[in-house]
Amino acid sequence: MRGVAENTSVSQPLDKDEWRALRKKARVATLDALRDLGGEAQRRAIYKWALAHGDFTARELAAAPPERAEGKYRCAVDHQLSWALTNLKRDGLVENPRWNIWKLTGVATPAAATALVEPIGRERLAELRAMRYRDYLRTPEWRSTRAAALLRVGNACSLDVTHTEKLEVHHRTYERLGAELVTDLVVLCHACHQLHHQEQDLPGQGRHKDRLPPPALAERSVRSSRARKHRWLSLFRRPFPS
Repeated sequence: MRGVAENTSVSQPLDKDEWRALRKKARVATLDALRDLGGEAQRRAIYKWALAHGDFTARELAAAPPERAEGKYRCAVDHQLSWALTNLKRDGLVENPRWNIWKLTGVATPAAATALVEPIGRERLAELRAMRYRDYLRTPEWRSTRAAALLRVGNACSLDVTHTEKLEVHHRTYERLGAELVTDLVVLCHACHQLHHQEQDLPGQGRHKDRLPPPALAERSVRSSRARKHRWLSLFRRPFPS
């Protein structure tokens, strides 16, 4: 999947904000491609559809790939579309059931857009709730729940939608562990998640408190700390829409 066009002239690399926007655009285009192609397709077909319908700008199509990837990819769009499926698989939104075939998981299909995950059996739910928290985070049930939460918010931090990297799904409550509702979870980038634990250390209370990793201090500038804290307070004090 190399080369967008034979006559493409590569320009200067994109800056950080441009890369962030392109990464999100490539991700959305790849998901849309799979949905339009029936939920399952070969990598090349997915790439071709995403390139044609992804609304990539001339600047993006002409921009150079990352320095470490030069020689392997023709341009920035080529690089990001090549990595989109791998990143979506990591997030539980697509799977790779056999060589060169990529398929949407249940939570990424249009019919599942308004729900988190399908209900699970009572016995399995009891097993999940008896686990250590770190073991629960490795289960396929949590992977599906996490993927659905990311998809619901458009793969962006709930405190700052420009933050689209290092996203983490935070539990607002552990009361329904294993069968979480939409309102039980919030998507935060790593820095905002750290800020949340530093400011309030919630909801790491109750029976799961000893299972959570110790909160780390967030690195943030003095200029942005007050604004981000205000967004944090607003986010966690208001009820979430269903």
